[in-house]
Amino acid sequence: MTLPSLNALRTFHAVALKGSLSAAAGDLGVTPGAVSRQIKNLEDSVGVALVVRDGRGIRLTADGRALEHGLADAFIQIDEAVERLRRPVAGDRLRVTVPPVFALAWLIPRMERFSMRRPETEVVVVDSGVKTGIAGDSDIAIGWGCFEDDPVAIAEPLSVSEKVFPVCRPQVCAEGGLEGATLLHREAVGDSWDWPDWRTFMAATGLNGREPDTGPRLSPSLLLQTAYGGRGVMLANTTVAHDGLCSGLLVRPVAESMTVDSSYWLLTAKAARSRPEVLAFRNWITEEFASCFGRRD
Repeated sequence: MTLPSLNALRTFHAVALKGSLSAAAGDLGVTPGAVSRQIKNLEDSVGVALVVRDGRGIRLTADGRALEHGLADAFIQIDEAVERLRRPVAGDRLRVTVPPVFALAWLIPRMERFSMRRPETEVVVVDSGVKTGIAGDSDIAIGWGCFEDDPVAIAEPLSVSEKVFPVCRPQVCAEGGLEGATLLHREAVGDSWDWPDWRTFMAATGLNGREPDTGPRLSPSLLLQTAYGGRGVMLANTTVAHDGLCSGLLVRPVAESMTVDSSYWLLTAKAARSRPEVLAFRNWITEEFASCFGRRD
């Protein structure tokens, strides 16, 4: 059996992604007429209609959708194979995007263990000030929230049953409770980060007697540094608070906690998912979470 030309398949894949002959032509650097001829040649080769015109654009037939489903994975594998050839032989680089508080409180203290396991990999950790998935040239991202697979990344949960609660240095709330303590506020909260502010936390837990809006508003990294410096009380989640509570550097001044739907997720770029350093990091960080909090079912 004679297979269709790779050029025709690539052209069809571009049309399927863009939903337009002209838009696909722009991506491929050819004319719309050339794209149309490639699609016609491909349809003649496979013996079925793959696209139909729909107003000013096109839509895929059932056969076209079936073909595109297979092509999408095939082109990802081709891209991965080429990328493996381009990587330096002497070593490799892994770019990881993470929320800043998570990086400072949990990830960075453990990175030496990954370096010992895979010394040939150079890890570049980039903090993200906004909630995001895979962006730019990152191979992996750690996201806080709820995620699903998308055209760019594969999403896997790392943590489960996260709670949010106040933490501080022992001397900040020596008498117990929040009375007299400075409340530290996170600069970016609300729906964009799925993170409660003090007012939301107090309403959810029934804590009363404090004005929830007083105190400085700080960027995430400064918030963590200020709390560890004994300058106030911050709202932390289970993972971020773990090491501080285990070491005794931090305490929980009140017992109340708030269960949240969000958790930490591992987002892996599909184009990088089979690279050895990416697989090694995925296995390592999954083991680290299991070591802290127990294995997921």
